[in-house]
Amino acid sequence: MPWNYMQIELIPADMRADPTIGPGELTREQALAEIQSILDRSAPLSREFAATAETWRRGAKDDTVYLGPFSWTVYEYEHGDDPRRGALVWLEDYANIMRAAGLTNIGIAKLPD
Repeated sequence: MPWNYMQIELIPADMRADPTIGPGELTREQALAEIQSILDRSAPLSREFAATAETWRRGAKDDTVYLGPFSWTVYEYEHGDDPRRGALVWLEDYANIMRAAGLTNIGIAKLPD
């Protein structure tokens, strides 16, 4: 099955998770490398970004890392399916976790085309 990657920004003012997703049709290794590249480019910005990049490099629990309002993850989806559908499944789980943590009004922003 193909893999993809995603960056999610949690926007508290709007109570929504705003995703940016990759193109899909990647191998797991390619998706992991894309996130590593994003984090490595951001690492010079702060010690926290550098630590997050290192956590990803070592192998993040559940293929997800968090820093402030941002999360990065990789996910698998059905072959021949739209990678946005797989992103939506992951985001629904993410929103349910946020709701269980007390953010009861959290929603998901429209997925990019």
